[in-house]
Formats: sequence, C-alpha cells, structure tokens
Amino acid sequence: MDARQKYIAELEKYLKPLTVTERTDALDFYNEYIEDAGYDDYKEITKELGTPRQLSHKILADYSIKANDKETQEGHVASTKSSWRVFWLIIIAIITSPITFALSLGALGILVAALAAVFGISVGILGTLLGLAFATGVLLYTGIGVIATAPMTGIFYSGAGIALLGLLLICIPIGYWVIRWLAQAIANLSKYIYQKLLQRRTNHHEKDVQN
Repeated sequence: MDARQKYIAELEKYLKPLTVTERTDALDFYNEYIEDAGYDDYKEITKELGTPRQLSHKILADYSIKANDKETQEGHVASTKSSWRVFWLIIIAIITSPITFALSLGALGILVAALAAVFGISVGILGTLLGLAFATGVLLYTGIGVIATAPMTGIFYSGAGIALLGLLLICIPIGYWVIRWLAQAIANLSKYIYQKLLQRRTNHHEKDVQN
C-alpha cells in the first residue's frame, strides 16, 4: 500500500457519517487530487491536506453546509438540528485545521460570542414559557380549589389561569420559531465566516507557492 492508498484508507474511516454515495465521491475526489498532484510521500500529502482526521472534519462540514443550504431553498428555515450540526462541524473544522485555526482566532471569538447570545436568548424564552406554564397551573389549581367555598374568587383565579393558558399556547409556537430562526442565523454566520477563512487559506497557499 503506497502513501496515497494509506491516506485514503485512513480518511475513509472518518467519513462514516456520510452516505455511501457521498463518501465514495469524496474519496474519489481526493484520491484523484493526490494522484494528479504527484504526491508520493505521506508527509507531502498531510502537509497539503492535513491529516486524514483533519480533512474529514472539513469534508463533513462541507456536506453539512450543502444539506443546510438545500433545506433553506425558497426562503424556508432549516431544521434546528441541521443548523446546529452545521455550526458545530464548522467549529470543529476550524479548530482542527492548523492553517485556518492560525488565521481564525478572531472568527472563533465572534462565533463563541454569537453562541453565548443565542444560548442566553433561548434560555430566556424557555424560562418565560416555563414561568407562564407554572403560573397557569397555580392559578387554575387555586381557582378550582376555592370555587366551591368562594365562587367569585374561584372564577377570578380560574379565568386568569385560562387567560394565561391562552397566552402560553400563543407563545409556544412563537418561541419555537424564534429559537429555530436563531439557530439558522448562527448557522448562516458560521458558514459565512468559514467560507471567508477558506478563501484566506487559498490566498495564503497561493502566496506560498509563488514564493
């Protein structure tokens, strides 16, 4: 087994999350790339592409971006799972790449700050919904408990509980869509930063070749 075959075999182990077709396409592409470039030494390959594990993180991030972009066609919002998958895979790809990591400490700071903001807003929304649910339960329980001995008081608390229940039912889908939109927003931000970093990496590589 030569250096190219060894590298591709190791890369294949890290691409299990992809479908068979996606994995085959990726392996064929990099196999041809290495062959066309004429890299015969394993160190040459890793110097150009990174280790198989590092390259796999980039490939997984690229495929997750494609899947997320497909979901957002025609103005639709991608699923929260898809958006968070894009974000975390991009973070991993940036951190594990020796080139992009050196160029992207500021970008990582932006993404971490964005994550903290989204997390804070999401916790606030969930806390508000839980607070409304708790208050609704207390009011309804109190109203039903005293309605026999104090009808007017029971009706008041029950009515307030029903009103809060209606508000809760309105707020739940709104909160869901806000959190989903925030997830898509942070995914879009991470994709934008990732593409910029890849462009900087390409420019950096071209300068090294020229020198």
